Amino acid sequence: MAKKNSNKGQTAQNTAEPALVDQDFQTMAEAAYPANYRQFEQAVAEDRLSHLYLLAGVGEAEKIALAKSLASFVLGQDELTKQRLAAFDHPDFVTVLPEKPGAAIKIAQIRALVPELTTTALEGQRKIFVIDQADTLTTAAANSLLKFIEEPAGPQLILLLTNKASDVLATIRSRAQLVNLQASNQVNLDSQAAKEAFAKEAQTKVFKWFELAMTQDVALMAYLQGQLLPLVTLKDQENQVLSWLQSLGRDLAVYAYVDQDQLAFPQLLGFYKEMVKRYQPDQLLAVGKLILQTDQLKNVNISWQSRLEKLGLEITIALG
Repeated sequence: MAKKNSNKGQTAQNTAEPALVDQDFQTMAEAAYPANYRQFEQAVAEDRLSHLYLLAGVGEAEKIALAKSLASFVLGQDELTKQRLAAFDHPDFVTVLPEKPGAAIKIAQIRALVPELTTTALEGQRKIFVIDQADTLTTAAANSLLKFIEEPAGPQLILLLTNKASDVLATIRSRAQLVNLQASNQVNLDSQAAKEAFAKEAQTKVFKWFELAMTQDVALMAYLQGQLLPLVTLKDQENQVLSWLQSLGRDLAVYAYVDQDQLAFPQLLGFYKEMVKRYQPDQLLAVGKLILQTDQLKNVNISWQSRLEKLGLEITIALG
């Protein structure tokens, strides 16, 4: 949802706000992306800012801190302005993000943003909009946003934040000035640690969900809702889950024809053996194809949850 302060609506970003209110976001941003920080600072000083940027790189809280820093460069470096930006409480600073972890930014959220997009700044020279996790914009939401990107109501600065630029819809990506964030070693290490922690917790749940699908267990959908989906909140994590599923599908298809060390997950040897006994080769191949088709749906306006629900149902049907 769109918001100008932390009291309006509960969103995914709310969980990160208290920490950012209590610390200097400019210090965080400069430490995280020193080169980009200086480039934006200079661009504002020389009055050569574009009106639309796509900031792509690792660091969730750090990207928000950089967006606030850029807003401070534009709106003012005084302590009161910084405090208001830190608390998401400045009338010319508006943020949009998914309504809950793992959700998409929907067209209703962009429509709710229209009054802000069609009015000029109240206190500063520009109105600043930050759309976090821009890779989650649905096609309809992106198309609704395009009109305001191409015909801004006045001096505006729109910052789109994402981990990977390629995950953002092409219609939006092609109109923005891409900034590849040059993260510090510490941010990269933190990002890698987060990926490893996710893999440690989520991979076994992906294996279990796949086992439930392959054995046509009635607990399949409940497990997806209660165990797997709550863990997957970022596009990178969605892609990782699909990569694991693709490897599982491949392992099943080639298990009978390759050595154990050529399997992606040799620790699942017992499971593969049981599935090869239970199903025909053409059924196992069909499962692999269904997983690949699910990966292709990432470019279609279908939510992550719906894609996995669809895959689970289609696997059970393919297996008879």
